Amino acid sequence: MKKLDKTLIIGIGNNTRQDDGLGWCFIEELEKNGFNEDHLLCKYQMMVEDAEIIAEVDTVIFVDASKAEVKNGMDIYEIEASEQVNFSTHEVPPNQILNLCKTYYHKTPKAYMIAIQGYEWDFKIELSNQAQANLDKALKYFNTYFSPHLT
Repeated sequence: MKKLDKTLIIGIGNNTRQDDGLGWCFIEELEKNGFNEDHLLCKYQMMVEDAEIIAEVDTVIFVDASKAEVKNGMDIYEIEASEQVNFSTHEVPPNQILNLCKTYYHKTPKAYMIAIQGYEWDFKIELSNQAQANLDKALKYFNTYFSPHLT
């Protein structure tokens, strides 16, 4: 893998809803380990306006909790702009943000999703033990395969 320029990592979620905070916890761990904070962002949800932010980078990595079962508790995969766009005022999925980025800013950054399986969604600032184990797996994979190539 070649060195990537202008990479943004976006943790999506809500740290007051237990495992929904996995995306934010991922970002916090990167910060603790000295990752450049200028390349990190926490969001409750993706919004239409985020297309402008993403248009400024070459690579974007979204990190979010998954309520669906994920093999091995975490998965990292490439995503592309969605051809079909339908969003609400509540949230816009990352693939549709990529579509807006492509349509309005004529930019198509390389994009990845890190999906980390969560289990508990109550009002509490604490990950479940299973989610914490999945977060650890995701961070280990990220640090082995992505981090050495990021600037």
